[in-house]
Amino acid sequence: MDKDKFVIYFTGGTMRGVFGVGVAKAFENNNLYPKISVVYGASAGVMTGAYFLAKQTELGASIYWEDLRKKFISRKDFFIGVWQRFQDEFIKTVPQDELHDALNIEYLMKVVKDEKSLDTQKIISQEIPLNVKLFDLDTHDIKYIDARRPDILEILRAGVNAFPYVHEISMIDNKKYIDAAIIDIVGFDYLRQKHPTEKIIIVMNGQIDRKFRYRAKNILEGKFMQWMFDDPALYNLYATAEDKLAKDIEKIKCDSNSLLITQDKDVLVRSRTTDAKLLLEMYNLGIKAGNRALQSSFMNS
Repeated sequence: MDKDKFVIYFTGGTMRGVFGVGVAKAFENNNLYPKISVVYGASAGVMTGAYFLAKQTELGASIYWEDLRKKFISRKDFFIGVWQRFQDEFIKTVPQDELHDALNIEYLMKVVKDEKSLDTQKIISQEIPLNVKLFDLDTHDIKYIDARRPDILEILRAGVNAFPYVHEISMIDNKKYIDAAIIDIVGFDYLRQKHPTEKIIIVMNGQIDRKFRYRAKNILEGKFMQWMFDDPALYNLYATAEDKLAKDIEKIKCDSNSLLITQDKDVLVRSRTTDAKLLLEMYNLGIKAGNRALQSSFMNS
């Protein structure tokens, strides 16, 4: 491994992911590509990494305030879906094709394919790997699959299939995969073991001062996963996500060869935010944070 190269990890966060796209835009503007050895993407960070490597970062950013704010998130379908899953577990079977989802992944992929067309061939043909973070439902292992292959759109889709907010499982190489970011937001130990001498940049969407609501959300997500798959082990994996993140953040701070990029201003963009003005403000904060990182001694030593 080249110690002068950078490893970049884009985290998830649904609509908060627009911050990471801003950071990626700063990196694209300054042509950081020759210094990058690999890009990792988790959940929303999967699409950030994809548009970044296709050198279409600004186009990818516009999806947030022009497309996703309209048809991607549905509070109504979230509550309907909760009731349906409760029925399916305790009252009666609900057909899979009738289940309502809080996130419209089909719409997102249509935008990526047709409306804000991602140059997949450019990603496949360039030299930097795009490692998509996935969770194997059968083995409970976290896997990283390089998206530079003919079925790239299916791999990207698997990377954003955020259970329990969706219900369709992605099949890749005959294995069942879903978005791994809710279970393991960063996973710093893997990154450091895989890249022992390289500089690692973690782009964290939102602030790292996490409130209790995140832990409560993880517990509820874990319960629904346990119900959906009749697998008690999934509950613990989801419920402990915030504890794993806290440990990762401390490790990153103590690692002189790592840099954590986060927002320094409290802009109220949450995972379900659809306010175009706030999303654009968060994107611009990401650009500023990326530019500061590029000027830091970490990037220039």
